[in-house]
Amino acid sequence: MTSTRFNIIIIGAGIAGLTSALALQDSGASVAVLDRGRPGGEASWAGGGILCPLYAWRYPDPVLTIAAEGMRRYPDLIAALDSPIDPQRQVTGMRILDPLAADETTESITATLSSVGIRHQWESRDDKPTLWLPEVANVRNPYLLDALVDTVQARGIRLLNRQAGESLLLRDDRVAGVRTAAGELTAERVVVAAGAWSESLIPGLRVGSLFPVRGQMLRLEPRTATGLEHILMEGGVYLIPRRDNSVVIGSTMEHAGFDKTVDTAAQAKLHATACRLWPALAGARVTHRWAGLRPASIDELPVLGEHPDINGLWVNSAGFRNGLVMAPATASLLADLMAGRPTSLDPEPYRVGRLLGC
Repeated sequence: MTSTRFNIIIIGAGIAGLTSALALQDSGASVAVLDRGRPGGEASWAGGGILCPLYAWRYPDPVLTIAAEGMRRYPDLIAALDSPIDPQRQVTGMRILDPLAADETTESITATLSSVGIRHQWESRDDKPTLWLPEVANVRNPYLLDALVDTVQARGIRLLNRQAGESLLLRDDRVAGVRTAAGELTAERVVVAAGAWSESLIPGLRVGSLFPVRGQMLRLEPRTATGLEHILMEGGVYLIPRRDNSVVIGSTMEHAGFDKTVDTAAQAKLHATACRLWPALAGARVTHRWAGLRPASIDELPVLGEHPDINGLWVNSAGFRNGLVMAPATASLLADLMAGRPTSLDPEPYRVGRLLGC
């Protein structure tokens, strides 16, 4: 078997892996990124690209904190890309038609959103409160991933496509690299950023701590302009307008293991809800249907930090529905921790050890 050595190997070339690679290279490391398939071809590609948590006030505080920091960092991330591809970030705002659950009040939601700097205002529709978030942006996430790949390659980071990290190389209590079908890649440190596939690569993790959650989506192409200019959401279903007049509809939440099958009944329900929320979509042509696997954790928090029992093994995973919006913040936090620098966010809630019983 051949052997190639790097300072840091990242397993996974999704949004977490690519942004981490750029942040770590900025710290002076030589970095390689492995991916079992096409970079960004799983959850990062499949999502809607909304740069804000959906029903943000219902997440644990550490999720909302790091997601809000990611929101603030996105303009700088986009500006720093070295690619001719435009990720099409656009600030459309988001209107939520059903913001209040039975145990929620406008006051409690206002307090939560204000605590992390998410601008909002209350409105009314059919004598019921609705919520307008004027600064919410979205991106064409496949374009963003392609632009990140261009940037990674332009900066000399080694990107190894279709080369899965099969297992870790360990020397006593320290990571020594990654074993692949093509050979061994040695490194001083390894970062697991393999999304829904991360659990099997992290020794000692309690079974079921990390798992996939399927989300189905579809894309409509109206024949004429629909007038939809902002993200619209109700009942967990969102409508995202794109610059080309298409509209992306999502998303289901299904515990189906690693099955990415598109289900006819679920797709019909998404389509019917979209047409009810915005009737001008009723005659639009359905051009694409797909499903992706979000990487979730048992406590809903991302996993970020060093393995407590294996020196040099780091993790940046389990962004769940917010992995895209979190990415600039999680990458920065990871780079600061690995460099031993002070961090602007408290890393304690995200530590790996919580899922090992440590």
